[in-house]
Amino acid sequence: MRYLLLVFGLCSFVFLSAQNSFVRNDQFVVLNFDGDTLLNPWAGGFNSVQFSEIDLDLDGIKDLFVFDRSGNRISTFINSGIANQISYIHAPEYIKLFPSGLKNWVLLRDFNCDGNADIFTSSSGEVKVYKNTSTTQLEFEVEKESLLFDAQPDSSIPNFVNIFVYSTDIPAIDDIDNDGDLDFLRLSIIGNRIEYLKNLSIEKNGNCDSLDFQIRNKCWGFIEEFSGQNKVVLYDTCFNNINNPEKTVGVNKHLGGSSLFTLDVDSNKTKELVIGGSSFDNLLLLINSDASSDFTESSITAQQSNFPATYTNTIPLKFDQFLAGYYLDINNDGVKDLISSTNAESLCSNSKNVWSYLNSNTSDKPDFNFLTNSFLQEGMIEVGSGSHPAFVDYNADGKMDVVVGNFGLFDNSIPEYYVSSLWLYQNIGTLTVPVFQLVDSNYANISNLTLDLTNNAKAFTLVPTFGDVDGDGDQDMMLGDFSGNLHYFENTAGAGSSMNLVLNQAKYLGIDVGKNATPQLIDLNRDALLDLVVGKQNGYISYFENIGTSALPTFSLITDSLGMVNTLKYGEFLGNSAPFVYEVAGSYKILSGSENGFIYQFGNIEGNLTGTFSVDSSFQDLWEGASSTIAMEDINNDNMLDVVIGNKSGGLTLFIGDSAFVAVNDEETEISIIKLYPNPANDELNVDLGDNLIYGTTIQVYDVVGKVMFSQKVSQKILKVDISKFPSGMYFLIYSNLEKRFRAKILKN
Repeated sequence: MRYLLLVFGLCSFVFLSAQNSFVRNDQFVVLNFDGDTLLNPWAGGFNSVQFSEIDLDLDGIKDLFVFDRSGNRISTFINSGIANQISYIHAPEYIKLFPSGLKNWVLLRDFNCDGNADIFTSSSGEVKVYKNTSTTQLEFEVEKESLLFDAQPDSSIPNFVNIFVYSTDIPAIDDIDNDGDLDFLRLSIIGNRIEYLKNLSIEKNGNCDSLDFQIRNKCWGFIEEFSGQNKVVLYDTCFNNINNPEKTVGVNKHLGGSSLFTLDVDSNKTKELVIGGSSFDNLLLLINSDASSDFTESSITAQQSNFPATYTNTIPLKFDQFLAGYYLDINNDGVKDLISSTNAESLCSNSKNVWSYLNSNTSDKPDFNFLTNSFLQEGMIEVGSGSHPAFVDYNADGKMDVVVGNFGLFDNSIPEYYVSSLWLYQNIGTLTVPVFQLVDSNYANISNLTLDLTNNAKAFTLVPTFGDVDGDGDQDMMLGDFSGNLHYFENTAGAGSSMNLVLNQAKYLGIDVGKNATPQLIDLNRDALLDLVVGKQNGYISYFENIGTSALPTFSLITDSLGMVNTLKYGEFLGNSAPFVYEVAGSYKILSGSENGFIYQFGNIEGNLTGTFSVDSSFQDLWEGASSTIAMEDINNDNMLDVVIGNKSGGLTLFIGDSAFVAVNDEETEISIIKLYPNPANDELNVDLGDNLIYGTTIQVYDVVGKVMFSQKVSQKILKVDISKFPSGMYFLIYSNLEKRFRAKILKN
């Protein structure tokens, strides 16, 4: 019998504060244009993503870790484990169990053969390693601050130096010589050859629990990168590969970046190498013909530029630039599949740019079949790069809708390379249970308007805010942009009608805050006139007071450093404050997004607009990726503000206001073990609450799109949940009482 044990440290997804509490909510349904339900709408979007397998919940099933180089953002997904099915559910509660500060590239590999995936990651050009020490929940500890290798194998005296990997590159970490420990392939520092760093753990210790590297080949495969094309020169003489591995005379400079990964495509136990180049739109497969018994004679004898089409009747990977590949089992059939995305942070696809291929053969002789160009993306709110949400009742039905501005969708067919627009998600649900459907991806026809009057061009990095600017009783729009300007759109529909936004004035009143204007219309000085609060690139906030009338406003700059607060931290170059003023118990506060992604809270505002505000620089420890922006509204009519956060990856995350949650110490929130059995189940699930609280407790079961399948107030320690009529798949059981809320996964056979 299989039990699922639920404890606080593993399954809590509540963010606590003594003043404001917000609970992450992935349950509110979002639909696409066609009315199809998005599986993981609030997962936050993808740009240039890297994929690794790891058992997040320690149930023996490999789940998914995704790292977005664009914004250094982590996403985690629980795998249902159902054979021959792709079924990943966004599970953000595991994100904070990973070390903070991961950046550039992150690959999860089991270096000590204990069955747990460890972390290899970039660290100022070097390689840092964290060991997975999980017992009852996911945990990591630093194994190596900087991974070293012996750079002088021909000498009797080792010379240990740091393994250097350019921050733009991705190395290959795999058992290259099939001896049971992990080796290392990297692009050489001068950038035109592949270097092989052999792990000597097996040879020296007889086991794989060490990271003891020595350079064994400065010209692995005897190839040299071909300048200007994503191909290699075969049978390179590699004259500097003997006796003096540090000699670099007569070679080319680094070519700008490469991504590497290895696999066996011909079932001969040698590792082939797949390379993506920073200036190229394909993956290059290099065939290794090493015939030695100990795999010490790597030799690349052939290359194929249309990978993975070579080994299947499928289409090759080919889009934009700098592709990277990842080899893992995504459909639970025991065979590794292929995922590829871009490794570039700009001038590349930022939507429909995660290609996946299912492998219909074996892991060591793959037969790849194209599946989709938007793996997991197709189940998210995804607006390209940058997402800047705002709430407004656009159709005057009393329910709040969401408008999302973006930096832009990449389009290499136009001179600007990006198309910026507004995405409108209409609430087609109810006042208490919102359901958002995408109804327009170019709301108000923004992408076709020339708003940048200085350059006679379109605007980018669009940030909307809404309010009655002209005093006629309906909601107008003010739009900030990258150039630091504001643009005024008048709603000509009138009160009670669906909005009809018409451009009234581009570069409104000549307002220019420098770069990245993020405006909010708010009566800041409480004189019954809408003022303007505007965030900007330098991290300060500008305050423009309306010194005109409600029908004919005149905005006058009062200060370009409101409250003397700034979202720029020491050592950073961009602040990109994105303020949202809201009210708590009759007093204003400000939540502000930032370029570094942290959410700032500013207080001491009332009666102090010319003074200095108080600062909480990491409000509730919220961090949803770089370039964060904030929108707040009571979207479920419970008299508590809810929060939507945008980010650089082009997605959204949602947090629901919850007054039932109060600040407590971790040790006070621990609960006794909750047992769910059998799990997986066929007809009936037993829920044993043990010594946990019964009074005021509710048990609910949700499906993966947020539909309540079961709900019952608890009156006894053990209750039975009838799941016989549930379709097969994954569900979530929620245990909640007056103080706590917990979530557990259920599998229905």
